[in-house]
Amino acid sequence: MLITRRTDYAIRIMRAIAENGSGKPISVREIAQCDAIPYQFARRITYDLANAGLVKVTRGARGGAELSRPANQISLLDIIIVGQGKPICSRCAKEEGWCENEASCAVKTALQELDVIVNDYLGNLVLSQVIRPVAKRPNPATTSSAAKSAATPAD
Repeated sequence: MLITRRTDYAIRIMRAIAENGSGKPISVREIAQCDAIPYQFARRITYDLANAGLVKVTRGARGGAELSRPANQISLLDIIIVGQGKPICSRCAKEEGWCENEASCAVKTALQELDVIVNDYLGNLVLSQVIRPVAKRPNPATTSSAAKSAATPAD
């Protein structure tokens, strides 16, 4: 199974939305800039994710995308299906008549079993398991006042 660029972007977009955690939508432009995804591509994928029911999109100045349900209820399989369809390891395991040796092939059954294993694994791997911990960022106001008081000699 090969993850396409579109699917990689879909996973990264979903991860960015899940990591936002502010309770407010995050703009697609911000996601695109932070994750080095072409904006138009990010926008199209985000709408596909919305059409699949994985995200809610709000338009306007304060709009953006947010998860439609908690990150622990969205599997990587859900996202991959939006990006490229249900994953398969070999065409012969999916497409009847693709190979002339299909009737006598012992490998086909093994590949079909591998598809089941891969899909089960991805179906059980949820978005909350692949988000990065968000480091606390210093408050610029607090940092600058602390620096000023440290630089000022005591009387």
